[in-house]
Amino acid sequence: MAGIMYDVRSSKDARSGLQNGFWAWKILAWAGLVVLNFFIPNEFFMFIGRYLFMPGAFLFILIQIVLLIDFAHTFSETLLEYWEENEDKRYLGLLLVITFGAFAGALALTGVMFAWFGSSYCKLNQFFISFNLILCFIIAVLSILPAVQEANPKNGLAQAAMIAIYATYLIASAIVSEPANAANENVCNPTNRSEKTQTTTIVLGTIFTFIALAYSTTRAATNGSAMSAAKDESLPLITDQPRSSHLRSAVESGAIPSRALYDDDDNDDGSRFGPPSDDEKEGVQYSYSFFHFIFFLAAMYLAMLITAWNYVDKTDAGAVVGKSMGAVWVKVISSWIVLALYGWTLLGPLILPERFGI
Repeated sequence: MAGIMYDVRSSKDARSGLQNGFWAWKILAWAGLVVLNFFIPNEFFMFIGRYLFMPGAFLFILIQIVLLIDFAHTFSETLLEYWEENEDKRYLGLLLVITFGAFAGALALTGVMFAWFGSSYCKLNQFFISFNLILCFIIAVLSILPAVQEANPKNGLAQAAMIAIYATYLIASAIVSEPANAANENVCNPTNRSEKTQTTTIVLGTIFTFIALAYSTTRAATNGSAMSAAKDESLPLITDQPRSSHLRSAVESGAIPSRALYDDDDNDDGSRFGPPSDDEKEGVQYSYSFFHFIFFLAAMYLAMLITAWNYVDKTDAGAVVGKSMGAVWVKVISSWIVLALYGWTLLGPLILPERFGI
């Protein structure tokens, strides 16, 4: 679909009908592909999992991290703007609750990890937990340094708190993913002892994963295209051609749909009634090709998650999926990348002010 939809610029392109219609045929094709998978040897999936899905999943992780950092900045800055414009202390209160709540949650989770997974025998776990705590402390201090505040006054503890709680969650998820080891009798990962505990962690992890996937795929697929479209003067954006400032303001506030910027007084057949007019005649709302590419990467990422990054431990009791040292290191390194990239957003304007427009 990403290949077929490449360079579709408006609904006038015949291929746009395949994007927005033919749902019955799409569902049948999807069901057929699901059935077809059962006739493909496992060796094929192990091969593409190693050489195609792993790199694709890692690329999707990087996209998720960038979106997370962008969300932390955007969300906190939006609350600050509402507070400054409306002088409503509720927005400031909400920001303070989120900030201190996230820091408290990160500290509490760190304490639980030390108590349950950080025994004297588990040196690697102790390193993961301690190093994450140190990095979270560093970014919190960096976020309030006078030089950083001068470069970007909207930086603060709120963003650092959101990054810290997510990075700490990744470390906790990594430790829980450690496989059973008869040598230490599961001392370093007590969740391996109880099937009920394992089920609970899997359910909670699955819920969080799908929420994160839904947000990151949708935001990356739709917003990423807007940035690329903005660079192409031949592809007009919705906000570039308003009929009037009042109409544009109404669309931005959500009072009327965006198609009103382009709709004529009459529908295509000359009547004032019937189905709404096409709102993508002048330009698509998002890049169809990029949309499918993002979901392609997300599918790779999910495939890696449910197979413990292409590792399945076959035992006498069955196949153990979801626990491997490969999965542990992927999550740990992801946590470090999150903290490193956020730190760069703080220090980058000081090191390379020209690149950041300062």
